[in-house]
Amino acid sequence: MGLIKYYFNRPVILFLLAVLTGIILPQGAQIGSLLILPALTVVLTITLLRMPRGFFRHPGTLVFPAILGNIMNYLILGNFIIWSSIFLIRDENLWIGMVLIAAVPPAVSVMPLTKLFQAEPKTAFAGLAGAYVGAILIAPLIGIGFLKYIPLNYSGILLLVSELIILPLALSRIAVDKDWDKIIAPYREMISDWCFFIVFYALAASCRYLIFRRPLDLLFISLIAAVSTFFLGCIIEKICSFYQIPKEKITALLLLGTLKNYGLAGGIALAVFNRQAALPAIVFLFFMYAYEIWLKYKMKDISIITSVREKNN
Repeated sequence: MGLIKYYFNRPVILFLLAVLTGIILPQGAQIGSLLILPALTVVLTITLLRMPRGFFRHPGTLVFPAILGNIMNYLILGNFIIWSSIFLIRDENLWIGMVLIAAVPPAVSVMPLTKLFQAEPKTAFAGLAGAYVGAILIAPLIGIGFLKYIPLNYSGILLLVSELIILPLALSRIAVDKDWDKIIAPYREMISDWCFFIVFYALAASCRYLIFRRPLDLLFISLIAAVSTFFLGCIIEKICSFYQIPKEKITALLLLGTLKNYGLAGGIALAVFNRQAALPAIVFLFFMYAYEIWLKYKMKDISIITSVREKNN
């Protein structure tokens, strides 16, 4: 039972339950689409509260890890998603969804996975924060560069970037400075769970009919998602090991270079574009959680398994 809980933890079960609910009961898709952006803002803010106190007091030491975060998330993973989509994705709406995925920063699950896998915190946390700061400039540039022939509401996109990136960064730092994070801490998991459920349900319910009617497109998106996690992760690990980078740092770079905030991409797709553009996000979410389970299996340590067993005995 302890091993089952280790692999299929609460976020994975929550994702599967929300997707199943969205497919069986899609009637709340419109309400979910309206709530998805506020839910994402709350999730991002609460996640950033996990940053250790005083982490940003010496910003000079965080510059290089922050640059590494942008390199792994945008230069490597983002570029791979974009260029593979050029050859495999023909539908304009699905192309928009793929560009949005390439433009978003890393997944918020990088933080709990950093602790679980004993990755180097400085590289992981500074890389995550740096990629979110970098997204303020990089995400709009990716949109302008690869969606320039598609009519876009640029002011609306800038407002969304502000709401979903700048606002959570600012609110999280204010909450830490005012010690509000201590008040939120007992309810943090419950709030995050409800917000994640809203995001996953909205995406699944909105894309339900596409999942069954676009099998070929679904296959191509799944192929890109699988390669950008499992295969790309293997390549990153092999290259880092060749240069004898410490294991803890390799793990941090691996997380930053394979996991993106697909819920954020799906939320922007639903808010600014259409349901078709949100389809890639739900597919990538499925492969992200499958990849996290694979990482747990691959990186498991005897001490971790033992502590899980002791905790559940």
